[in-house]
Amino acid sequence: MGGGTLIRGLMAIGVALFSANLTSLATEGDVTASAELVTPIDILGEGDLSFGTLAIPRTGSCVYDVSAIGTLSASGATDCQGLSGQSLPAEFSVACDADALVTFELIYTNSAPAGATFSSPSNPMSIDGFGAGSALQTIACDTDGLSDVTAGGRLTVTPSASSGFSGQVGTIRLEAQYE
Repeated sequence: MGGGTLIRGLMAIGVALFSANLTSLATEGDVTASAELVTPIDILGEGDLSFGTLAIPRTGSCVYDVSAIGTLSASGATDCQGLSGQSLPAEFSVACDADALVTFELIYTNSAPAGATFSSPSNPMSIDGFGAGSALQTIACDTDGLSDVTAGGRLTVTPSASSGFSGQVGTIRLEAQYE
């Protein structure tokens, strides 16, 4: 074996050793897989808000409030009164994780005829039978995973309202999300 062959043989061994060392420099890394599992919030409208039959004032305006527990109050002109029918709050059923913090929000849309305006009263919402509170509340979902929400409404009526009107004056939308 000549000197050149020996050197080529040693170089081949060196390259092989160098290649072997490269593979031993590799490292490993791990990543984790994660997930958050929650019960989706499900909202079901159970009952419509009803004002009953209301008087149109001859002068001034009447403000009719149905509370979150369903009582009707009338203020304004002297002839403001509920004439017949039952006043009822809107009712919603909300399925959510038991005891999880949930933010509830009522959103009111007016579609009353000319001479009337539908809106939110003060303290329009009651959740799970607690006293009426604001239209935006954060509270724990009931321990059985079902929260009952009731919502009141306000109808302001002026003398220009159409006598004999009967129909929808607005909508109430309930939104809910986990905190």
